[in-house]
Amino acid sequence: MANIKFSQFELKTDQADVDFLVGYTGTENVQIASEKVGLRYDLTGAVSGTDDYAITLTDNNGVVDNVTLEAGENIVLTDMGSNTVKVDTKRGSIYTVTGTFQNMFGGSPGIFGDTLEFGVSSAPAGDHSSVLIIPVAAKLIGVSYKWISDTGVTGIPADALYEIQVRAMTTPSGSTSLTSNYAGAGTIIAGLNLTVADNGSFPFKSATSPVGGYFGNFAAGTIINVSGVEAAGVIPTSNAEMEVVLTFETTTF
Repeated sequence: MANIKFSQFELKTDQADVDFLVGYTGTENVQIASEKVGLRYDLTGAVSGTDDYAITLTDNNGVVDNVTLEAGENIVLTDMGSNTVKVDTKRGSIYTVTGTFQNMFGGSPGIFGDTLEFGVSSAPAGDHSSVLIIPVAAKLIGVSYKWISDTGVTGIPADALYEIQVRAMTTPSGSTSLTSNYAGAGTIIAGLNLTVADNGSFPFKSATSPVGGYFGNFAAGTIINVSGVEAAGVIPTSNAEMEVVLTFETTTF
């Protein structure tokens, strides 16, 4: 090997043009194949939709390797910029709660209308109001009901409108039978209304995917009342029943 300075060595930018690198260990002169020396990679990437993240690795020899980070079920990937990819769950744990409207259209003397009864042995009465306690922070993401009486809907006049409304207690330590202990305006669950068009039928209706993704976002310990309310007109009372299913989503694990 010629006796020249390092600064006089020929500069190479492609590792493939270099056969060996030389050096020493202790008093021993050594050489190593250039491909054994680690590569440097530059990383770039981009989200395609919300379910995959295409990663491009470019080494210092210009070789490009592509890797895709693919989201699994109920996972969303978001490119946050600054070399950051955010991984979120699309849906948390789901649970349902069932209740029953008894003696409908004013036959149940509830505080807002027909109170949804959650207790197995609950019966409509003027001196109490059934409520649901939310055990963990959760969102109400769906409400469905089915008419379970052996006769269909009857007597809804043309000017009548029956809505399902949800109210949270603002005074959890207060009486459940006082309207002043609840939020003033109930959240109307759109898509569940009964009208004159339902006469003679046995309705099954569901409301899901509301604007914003939920009908209510409740902290742990929130107490809610669910009522069927005659928002317009007067519907003759009956001993009919409807079974209602509330679907909640929680990310509290």
